[in-house]
Amino acid sequence: MERITNYQLFTMTFFYQLGTTIIFGFGAAAGRDAWIATMCSSFLGTVVVMMYIALMRMNPGLTLVEWFPAQLGRWIGIPISLLYPLLFLYDAGRIVGDLRDLVPTTLLANTPPLVFNGVFMLVITYALFLGIESLARMGETLFTLILVLFLIEVILLFGSKVIHLDYLLPILEEGWSPVWKVVYPNGITQTYGETIAFAMIWTQTKNPERIMKVTILSSLFSGIILSLSLILAITIFEEDLFKNSIYPLYSLLGIVNVGNFINNLSPFGVIYFTTTAFFKMYIKIFAAIKAIQQLLRLQDYRVLILPAVIIVLCIGMTVSKNISEHIFYLHKQILVPYIWVPLFLILPAILLLIAWIRQRLEKREKSST
Repeated sequence: MERITNYQLFTMTFFYQLGTTIIFGFGAAAGRDAWIATMCSSFLGTVVVMMYIALMRMNPGLTLVEWFPAQLGRWIGIPISLLYPLLFLYDAGRIVGDLRDLVPTTLLANTPPLVFNGVFMLVITYALFLGIESLARMGETLFTLILVLFLIEVILLFGSKVIHLDYLLPILEEGWSPVWKVVYPNGITQTYGETIAFAMIWTQTKNPERIMKVTILSSLFSGIILSLSLILAITIFEEDLFKNSIYPLYSLLGIVNVGNFINNLSPFGVIYFTTTAFFKMYIKIFAAIKAIQQLLRLQDYRVLILPAVIIVLCIGMTVSKNISEHIFYLHKQILVPYIWVPLFLILPAILLLIAWIRQRLEKREKSST
């Protein structure tokens, strides 16, 4: 079995949780308080991740799709478990949809989206055949590079004298209501609830007892980086432009201008986005095919890679007609409240309660005998 180290798990979780969020204006509905909404989402989302890890500890050696049959029985547990790989494939398709909408409008205006996405999926396919250890080593290598690029970006933005910290004021002018509307359900489920996919990977870590500490640190760190990125966007664009921009974290890189010599850091945005999107899509697909392999009792998950990649590409190219339908309708009005909340919050919470009750009953039986 492939094994990954604690540091590799940290970097993979970090890239996964940033995902496509590093480009989109996360929490824009909260206006200048979006960074506060992001920090709140990070703290509460970390609690959700802790719930998943608690379930893992109550079901030692088992993956996500094995938890439900173990606690609820095969007749109830297996149908519920089947929902997760299907959701992971759909979510991976949505990342393809993100690329389909972003690339033509920002990077390659004359390149058909199918061409770019097709090449991207070929790379994903190759990486999936190499295995999860290869992705883990790649995360180890790229982590420092991404942090250095982020630091350079911050320094150059300050050097361009385009940052106005007074744009952050007044803080919480409209109270906590707009912030909490961002935090729940979207802020908690997006990124942090999605981390449930790692429950298909945690069994392959070298030190399972340290998963809790590593994942919590990674979740909080990704929240800090995202909050800092939003502060930069708000202090540069001001509230109104930030709220109305689809890609504010990408757009701010284009306004760097230090002495008319260093300008337009859009390539940095490309590196951020493609790196985090790659990690998130890979892990979604890997979790899906590993889950299907275990549910169908197949010998090797690699026979599922090509069908899964084709399905993801088809979903991504057909899931929505435009960016508005993709984000504001399918995501916020359907996916989050009716799919993510039940599968990421409600079902795991119920399963945790059942597992806890069963453990208590088993302890009482042992003590009585």
